[in-house]
Amino acid sequence: MNLMQSSHLSDSSLPQTQAGLITRARGPFWLAPMAGITDVCFRQLMDEMLAGVLISELVSAKGLFYNSEKTRKMMRIHKNPGTIVGVQLFGESPEDIVQAVNVVEETGADFVDINMGCPVKKVVKKGCGAALMRDPAYLETFLSTIKKGIRLPLTVKMRTGWNENELTIHECVQAAYNSGCEWVAIHGRTRAQGYEGKANWDLIAEVKNRAKLPIIGNGDIRSADQAKRRLQDTGVDAVMIGRGALRNPWIFKECVGVDAQRSSIELLNRYLNGLRENYDTRSILILLRKFSSWLAFGYPGAAKFRKNMFECYSAAEVMQQAENFFNQVARLPTPCFEDSEAFMMGGHG
Repeated sequence: MNLMQSSHLSDSSLPQTQAGLITRARGPFWLAPMAGITDVCFRQLMDEMLAGVLISELVSAKGLFYNSEKTRKMMRIHKNPGTIVGVQLFGESPEDIVQAVNVVEETGADFVDINMGCPVKKVVKKGCGAALMRDPAYLETFLSTIKKGIRLPLTVKMRTGWNENELTIHECVQAAYNSGCEWVAIHGRTRAQGYEGKANWDLIAEVKNRAKLPIIGNGDIRSADQAKRRLQDTGVDAVMIGRGALRNPWIFKECVGVDAQRSSIELLNRYLNGLRENYDTRSILILLRKFSSWLAFGYPGAAKFRKNMFECYSAAEVMQQAENFFNQVARLPTPCFEDSEAFMMGGHG
């Protein structure tokens, strides 16, 4: 049964092509794409946690032309996902992206997401990422060209604009609608903000009120209660959760009211099994250390635990340290992820 038979996920007033994909989402609480994080293993885990939609980390269209094995690995999709899965691309030209989608189709992805939110200089200077928002007229041509050249549904993720004096979000959303995109996900910051300051949910609500296609809100969601409030108060069609899911992977179950049996060790073991199916020994160790450290964040002794993690030289050592730590804190209340806390501010979610 669909966990969230919500009016947020079906709107008969939308054109058929732009109401279709979102109705296949499992629910309105989605995993935000995060560079270096939302790989096949993390997505599979969040699928088990009942995330409504899953999207890959940022993939370079050019990287696929060079048949980069690393780039292809970033797009892998686990077997039998419980909801729709998309691959997020960026590219310098619509033709590059159209060509890349031929490779994306082979993965079994349900849709292609175009990144228009990345603020990183090496992406922006090529006219990709957030730079696309500076010229909404060109953006419409860019997206229309892609839409005409691919079979998969097309979605976009964007920011509110280049800076406070260049808030082009309304025009860019209209361009996405005119191009036939299925939805627009909005990270409520400008490119100039990077990941600093607060996401502007008032502006996201304003965009939703005016938009003719589904709008997904993203930014600073740190708890299930906060996610549910944002969904209700802004009227958006879904809410994306990024960093909040790193600290609390059970957040999606909490959002949809499913009792979450919180066992960090069990979760780490499941994650490790996925890593072993997809990575070499060195990569397994790096990723397992990172995930263990996120889970520990906020507990007493977490800083020492993180330091210990990077002195472990095997997955078995990481798991032993993790078991010792999480057994010690098992009876403590779950740490709150406060709005004032800085966590993973380098560009995730």
